[in-house]
Amino acid sequence: MNTSSTRKLMIALVCLAALQLNTAFAERVEEKADWTERFEISTDEPVLEIWNIWGNVTVLPGPDGEISLTIHENRSAPSVGLFDRSLDVYGLAIMADEDSVVVRVGQRGQSWHGSDPCRRCRAEYQFVARVPSNTRVYASTVNDGFVEISDIDGLVSADNVNGPVEINNLSACESVESVNGRVTLTFASAPDSDCYIETINGDISIEVPDGAGMDVAADLYNGRMVSEIPVDPVAMPARVKHRESGESHRYTIEQSAGVRLAGGGPIFNVSSINGDLRIQKSK
Repeated sequence: MNTSSTRKLMIALVCLAALQLNTAFAERVEEKADWTERFEISTDEPVLEIWNIWGNVTVLPGPDGEISLTIHENRSAPSVGLFDRSLDVYGLAIMADEDSVVVRVGQRGQSWHGSDPCRRCRAEYQFVARVPSNTRVYASTVNDGFVEISDIDGLVSADNVNGPVEINNLSACESVESVNGRVTLTFASAPDSDCYIETINGDISIEVPDGAGMDVAADLYNGRMVSEIPVDPVAMPARVKHRESGESHRYTIEQSAGVRLAGGGPIFNVSSINGDLRIQKSK
């Protein structure tokens, strides 16, 4: 093939690629919606769970006897067919009764991470929940969002991948996990429950009132601990993990460095890779 013919073929291929790209963008479907839902709650210990994929999750205190959800949805897909498929793969499900409200984006049990069951589809949700202050809360998101919880007296758990977790005026935490994002916990009063905190590529900041007691079992890799509050070294119990495979039994023994604040208290197990732990006085 001569140079002229090669050049004509290359121009034709470029034009075809541009036509396909323009067609794809021309077909892209996007829809937005905003609404609020309210659910009556009669139990003394309500539960809220939010499992998001794209977008923010915010939980704030609201009136007793009700959980409300303000939802902003931005859904898009490369074509009408894939848009319809996204409603199944990344659909929004809300399950509620007098005791709890569970909000889930995507199919239950779906292992979507690392796969693309609806190529270039996106279902972005921004959730703002208002709950009775004694609600037990679990909040989770995965991409392009933050988790923020404020002024909740109930037990709190949260996790995020590719974003921060911030919990303000916290009373009791159960577990907080983050990948590629910082964790900030500010306690309204002395912690009264054990808590597990883990980050990968993110700093951890724990703010407690002056005189609050707690024990911290810290396992830091490529990180350091800095404390504004005087601490004493303390021996922490070793943790033994057991894994069984056929007739083989494997045990892993982990021994964390421990420090004690103000005579001790609940145990905070802190694990971090590539992140610092900072213990500060609440402002």
